This record gives sequence, structure tokens and C-alpha cells, in this order.
Amino acid sequence: MIEPGRKRRMTGILVSGLAVAAVAGVAIAGTAMARSGRPDVAVGGGGPATPVLQTPATPSAAETPVPATRKVTPAATPRIAQTPVPSSKVVVPRPKPQKPQEQQPPADPVAACKQWLKDTGEGNPGSRAKAVARLDGTPGTVLILADSNYWAGCDTAYARTGGGQGSIRQPTKLANPAPGDAEAFTVANNLIPINGKQYEYYWAAGQLPSGVTKISYAFPDGRTTNAVIQGKYWVMQHQTTTPWKEGTAPTTLIKVTLYGANGHALRDFLLVWGEDTCAQISHGC
Repeated sequence: MIEPGRKRRMTGILVSGLAVAAVAGVAIAGTAMARSGRPDVAVGGGGPATPVLQTPATPSAAETPVPATRKVTPAATPRIAQTPVPSSKVVVPRPKPQKPQEQQPPADPVAACKQWLKDTGEGNPGSRAKAVARLDGTPGTVLILADSNYWAGCDTAYARTGGGQGSIRQPTKLANPAPGDAEAFTVANNLIPINGKQYEYYWAAGQLPSGVTKISYAFPDGRTTNAVIQGKYWVMQHQTTTPWKEGTAPTTLIKVTLYGANGHALRDFLLVWGEDTCAQISHGC
């Protein structure tokens, strides 16, 4: 028979033991939930866990997620390249033409004319051609080279322009032209420098037509120059006395007059500018 005092001590010990066990069980369950991350599962050795139903918390107004409003950026307006419009007031300066450096005509006109003739690529008259007519003037020399089949006129005054190149007239087969053949009396017109100024210069050469004893040229400057006749050929050169000014142009045509043995005019004709005033093949007019 257990004594009453001992019974009370045993009861206290039993109650204390149960309390300790309960506390230990709670601690083990809490540890299990912490490891599993699920509050409704208890891990332990005391049998199946009792599921714990949790009521989802109602989010407060401050915590209620507000759907983000998508910000729409308007498409950029395409930029149109602006083409610069040139101003009508812009003036592009033009380089001032340089005046040719003046040179003196060659000391040996015959040798120079033969070389210039060769440079044109013309085979006639040949290398044995001789000067059959010659006129030495202040601007330069006009002469005719001829062999037994062809002749060609030459002028050295154009070599003053600085290029050292004279003027060559188209070689022609030997044959007396008719007095009415205006092409046989065409001239070459160039600007040549003399003492730092430029002058209008004309030259011509040819075979003498039958029955013609005099050939005269009336120029726009009001002066008349007669050709120099030497045997069957004639040569002519004319230089204006007034220097040429930029922008000026002749207002009248050159007039050619042919005279017979009695001094009477046989015929006359006018030379068309550009057509009858550029009788040279070694360069332009």
C-alpha cells in the first residue's frame, strides 16, 4: 500500500514528466516546420501529423498589387534630310585667265617651220621642201615651204604666245587657183603678245592665180594691207596698231580684193568670221 505522501510525490513527478515531454514535442515540431518550409507538416517520430488549415490573409489596401500601366512611347517622327538650297547671291569667283608669257620668234624661221610641219603629222611637202616666199615683219615671219608637188604656209609670230609653236596652213597640192576661189584667200587670226600687250594679228599665204597682179585685204581697224607677191606665190601679215581689249569683237568683215594687170579690180569678197579666219591646222584660233 502506497503511502499518501509518496503517492503525491509520484503524481507530481508524472505530471512534471508529461509537461517536459509536451514541451519537447512542441520544440521538435517547430524545428521540423522550419526545415520543411511547410507549416502544415510536422516532422517527428510521433506518427502522422495533423494538417493545419490556414486562412489566407486578406491583403491590405497598401499591399494590393496594382497592375502596372504600360507606358507607350510615341514613335519618333522620321527626320527628313534637308537639301541645302544654294543661294542665288553666292558668287563663285572664276580664276582670272593668265596672260601667256611672251617669247621671241625663232631665230631660224625655215628650220622652225619645217619642224612644226613635221609635228602636224603631214608628210607633204617633204623634208626637201624649200622656202619659196618669205615676209619678215615685226611680229614674225610668214613663209611658204614647197617641194615639187605640195606647198604649205607657215607663220612664226604665234610662237610669241609662250608655247613656242608657230602656225601651219594646210598643205595643198601645187595648182594655180581660180580668181573666184575665195577659200584660197582665207586668213588665220590670232592674238599675239608684244611688249606686254596683246594685238589682233592676221596672216595668209598662197599661190598666185593667173591674171592676178595684186591682192589687198581691208581689215575692221580701217587699214588695208597688200600681200607681197614673190614669183608664183604671195604672203601677207597684218597687226592692229591698237592693243586688244577683253570683250571687244570686230563689227565688220574682212574684205579681199583681187586686181588684174591693168590695175582694175577683178573681184572682191568678204571673209566670214570663224569660217574664213582660222586657216591653220597646228592649233585653234
